[in-house]
Amino acid sequence: MAKTLLGIEFGSCRIKISVVKGNKVVRFIKEDMPENIIQGGEIVSWDALSDFLGQVIRKKHLGGKDVALVIPDSMTYTRRLSVPIMNEKQLKVNLPYEFHDFIAEGKENYIYDYAVVSVEEDEEGNDIGLNILAVAVSKELMANYMQLFKRLRLKLVMAAPQCLSFGALMRHIDPQLAVKDFAILDLGYSSTRINIFSDGVFDTTRSIELGCQALARRVAEQLGCDEHIASLHLVQNTNDIMNTDTVRDICSDIAVDVMRAVNYYSYEHRENSLENIYVCGGGAMIPQLIEELRDNVPLNIVPLAELANNTVSEDVLMNGPASAGICWNED
Repeated sequence: MAKTLLGIEFGSCRIKISVVKGNKVVRFIKEDMPENIIQGGEIVSWDALSDFLGQVIRKKHLGGKDVALVIPDSMTYTRRLSVPIMNEKQLKVNLPYEFHDFIAEGKENYIYDYAVVSVEEDEEGNDIGLNILAVAVSKELMANYMQLFKRLRLKLVMAAPQCLSFGALMRHIDPQLAVKDFAILDLGYSSTRINIFSDGVFDTTRSIELGCQALARRVAEQLGCDEHIASLHLVQNTNDIMNTDTVRDICSDIAVDVMRAVNYYSYEHRENSLENIYVCGGGAMIPQLIEELRDNVPLNIVPLAELANNTVSEDVLMNGPASAGICWNED
C-alpha cells in the first residue's frame, strides 16, 4: 500500500495541506490562519500554531502521521555552487564556508545539506569539479518544527525550501521539465517571488516586496473596509474596483518589477532558454494582474493550474502547489 504523506505549508495568512498517497494528491485543505501567529514571514507563536494545526487535523480527520514540510524561502539559504572535486566528508566540512556571504557568524547554528547536480570534466574526461545545490537552515528553527509536530503526534520525515518543492512538483507534472529552463511566479499576499530553474534545477530567486496585500490595502481605502474583506472584493472585482486607475497602477508596478527581474536574469545568463513563467498564488486569480504581466513580461504567462492532471488538481496548483511538491521532492 502506498505511503501517505501530509505535505504542509504555513503561509503568511493561510495553511495549505496536501494529503499525498504515492503518486496522487488525494485531498487538499486550505484554512485561513488566525492573525498574529505569523508576522513578517516569521512564526511568532509556536504554541498558537500548534493549537491551530491540531484543530485543523481534528476537524478535517486527516489520515497519516508523516509530514513533509515546506520551509519558507525567507527562512533558508539556497545556493547553486561550483566546488572542486571532494568527497562527502570534505563537502560537509566546507559547506558552511560557502555561505559566508549570508552567515557571517554562528555558522555552527545551522544545518547544511546538498545535492550534486552535475560533475564537471576537463577535455580529457577527468572529473575536476562539482555543481551542487546547497541549503542552510537554522537548527533552532528545525528544532521548533520538530517539537511542533511531536506535540501533535506527527512525525517530520522530510523538509525542503519552497523553491525546491516547486521544482519537484514541476518534474512530477512533466518529466520533460527536468531538462528545461522555466520560471515560477508566486503572486503571494505579502510579496511576490520569482523562482528560476535552469535545466530543471533551481537556480535563483528574485523577491519583490509588492504583493496582493498592496492591492487589498488600496481597495480597502477606496471601499472603506478592512483588508480581509478587500481581498474578497479583489477576486470578485466588486463594482469594477480592479479597473480603477489607482488599483491598476499597483498591478502595473508588480508587472514591471517582474519584467525587470526577468530581464536582469536574462542579461546575467545570456545562454538561458526561458520561455514560460508559470503563475500561482492568490494574484493568479486576478485577471487584471495577469493582463498586466502579459503586457510587460517578455515570457509566456501560463497559469500553473493549466498543468492540472489526474494526480494534482487545479485547486492545488493555484492555492498550494508547494504543499504537494514537497511530497515528491528527492533533492
